Amino acid sequence: MAELANTRGWASGGIRWLLSVPIFFKVLGIGALVAVVFGSVMLYLLETSTRDLHRKVLVRRVTTVAMNLAESIEDPLITGDEISIAHAIERTRRSMPDLRYVVVRDRYGRVVSHSFQRAVPPDILAVSASAPRSKSKVEALSSNEGLIYDICTPILRGEAGMIQTGISDRSLGEQRRVLVRLVLGALGISVAGGITCTLLLTHLMTRPIHLLRETAERVRAGDFTARALVFSEDEIGELARTMNRLAQSLEEYRREVDEKEAARASLIGKIVQIQEEERKYVAQELHDQLGQSISHVLLTFQGARKGCGCCDVKCGDLENEMRGLIDEVRRLAWDMRPAALDDLGLDSALDRYVKDVSARLGIPIEYECVIPPESGRLPSKVEVTLYRIVQEALTNVIRHAHASRVSVVVLRHDAHVTLVVEDNGRGFDLESVRSRGSKSLGLVGIRERAALIGGDVEFESHPGKGTEVLVSIPLETQQYDDQDSNR
Repeated sequence: MAELANTRGWASGGIRWLLSVPIFFKVLGIGALVAVVFGSVMLYLLETSTRDLHRKVLVRRVTTVAMNLAESIEDPLITGDEISIAHAIERTRRSMPDLRYVVVRDRYGRVVSHSFQRAVPPDILAVSASAPRSKSKVEALSSNEGLIYDICTPILRGEAGMIQTGISDRSLGEQRRVLVRLVLGALGISVAGGITCTLLLTHLMTRPIHLLRETAERVRAGDFTARALVFSEDEIGELARTMNRLAQSLEEYRREVDEKEAARASLIGKIVQIQEEERKYVAQELHDQLGQSISHVLLTFQGARKGCGCCDVKCGDLENEMRGLIDEVRRLAWDMRPAALDDLGLDSALDRYVKDVSARLGIPIEYECVIPPESGRLPSKVEVTLYRIVQEALTNVIRHAHASRVSVVVLRHDAHVTLVVEDNGRGFDLESVRSRGSKSLGLVGIRERAALIGGDVEFESHPGKGTEVLVSIPLETQQYDDQDSNR
């Protein structure tokens, strides 16, 4: 059973390999196979038919020669005129170059005359000795020159004697070989022409397929403007038209998707801008209105307490709570929209925010900002985006990482700015997080914020090996708003 299974496996593998051969070689192989089979059959039929014809012609010739010679030497043989018999044999030999020998016997079986220079070979005598005396007998004898067709013909039905002649097949064999060579040459020319036509046909068939495959590869790579050339009206041409219609549909679909994506990005950008404006307004209200109101109440409370000379512990606790409330309002206002971000820039705002988070978590957070002084401040959108990304990244560290060390680095280059946030926390499996999709709102928010201003975000994390967030934002495409120009 195992051997049968292996045999089936080899057979299926061979069939699969044959089916996987390119069409060009398939068609070429079929053409070559047909040419070889056709040529082999033609050669076999030609060889068989010419060999049979050759044998029949030689038999007819040797029979005719023997009968003519027998008639011409009847009388000399009866009268015993050996000279006339020898002359008749010599005339026949001159007229028949293929005639190899002639042996004349009388009715007693004695050799009367022959064409050999010396004695008659014993094997020739053995053939004639075994031949019937009343009828002709033809045999094919092997020799150094090839086949010799030997015939023993009775003279006067054997009463006067017998004549034995042998004709070589060399002349007809040479003619047959010449014919075979001519046929082989013609067949070779035909095969070459057939292979040439097959090559041309396969080229005409496979070139549109190759071009169609190249067009499909371009479409797969995202080039929906690619179109396949239509060479003909056959099935391949129809397939090319179908491919072109598919590419056109994909191009229209991508155009619609791009328009919707642009509209979505514009809407999200406006929402983010409105959010930042609202954050800025709320932060200012918290700082200016609520913070000042609580400060005024605190001062009033302190004045009233001094006026009445109250030393109650509860009054002191109340005063401390009011001071804590003022600090909390200021912290909320700072988280909503730090004033230093607008007034002093990204470096000052991040430095204060990182120190505040480090103090609250009780873990060291390394911060470094490398911005050349001559390059000036970053665009406002870039500063706000980087600040919010750092906020989101550190929030993820606080909630999930359980890290003991965090670093935040900002680097400005000529054409882009880079932000790196790294921790040594628990890390996570990126594939599982990507599979959750919208459930990973923190990572999605970071990516969306960077994408709004043309930036790229890369996450590098492994379970137990911490997390790294790498943000790169190009500066050449950023639009400076009025606020940037007035700094």
